[in-house]
Amino acid sequence: MKKIIFLSFLLCASVFISQAQTQQPSAKVQQEVELIRKADLGLTDVQISRLTTVLMGEEKNLEMSMKALEGNKGQQETRLKLHHDNKIRNIKGVMSAAQVEKFDALKLGDKL
Repeated sequence: MKKIIFLSFLLCASVFISQAQTQQPSAKVQQEVELIRKADLGLTDVQISRLTTVLMGEEKNLEMSMKALEGNKGQQETRLKLHHDNKIRNIKGVMSAAQVEKFDALKLGDKL
């Protein structure tokens, strides 16, 4: 059952990411990208583009989750924590090992 839920989540995330590629990033996403860019991690333009796409997809995913769990504060809090952990994992997935090490050293995950 957990595998089915996980696979469904991955499918939804990939759909949101593909839709996010055609949209403009929100102010929050732009702010997060700028925070990471200013951290001097040595990100390439391609990595920044991928990072923007990932953050846009994560933002959409969070919006849908919160809407689906509206009225259930406990589950929303749990989902927020899971969402944040997944978001940080996806951000790190765009980076090289050295960039991830610097990201962790600067504790940027706590700032996002």
